[in-house]
Amino acid sequence: MMFFAIALAAFTLSALTDVHQGDIACVAVLATLAEKQRTGIAPAEAPDVRQSGKRWAGIVGNRVTTQSGQPRELIAVAMAEAAKAEFQRPSDLARTNACAVQMTAELARADSIDTALPRPVTSK
Repeated sequence: MMFFAIALAAFTLSALTDVHQGDIACVAVLATLAEKQRTGIAPAEAPDVRQSGKRWAGIVGNRVTTQSGQPRELIAVAMAEAAKAEFQRPSDLARTNACAVQMTAELARADSIDTALPRPVTSK
């Protein structure tokens, strides 16, 4: 099963544009930061992304799914695998801050146009 997930993620990433892959990488960076914040091991100077990161991940996932034509499940696997890989890397505050700036801008834009959030996917 794990092999299938890895193969699926590899296929998905190769089918996505550089912009999509960059967005997924930023979601992974902020998801890793949120987990570190949850467990109390995040750098103190890092922005708090525990709530806003969840919302932004949904927006990015919906956008990448819509623009790429890939199934939502494939994008979710790609995000999960990217987050697992990111968690193994050392923290890079500059990269984290760049992703946080991108997230903040996109959330502000979504708020200004009052876009409905994507419906949550429930596990079966």
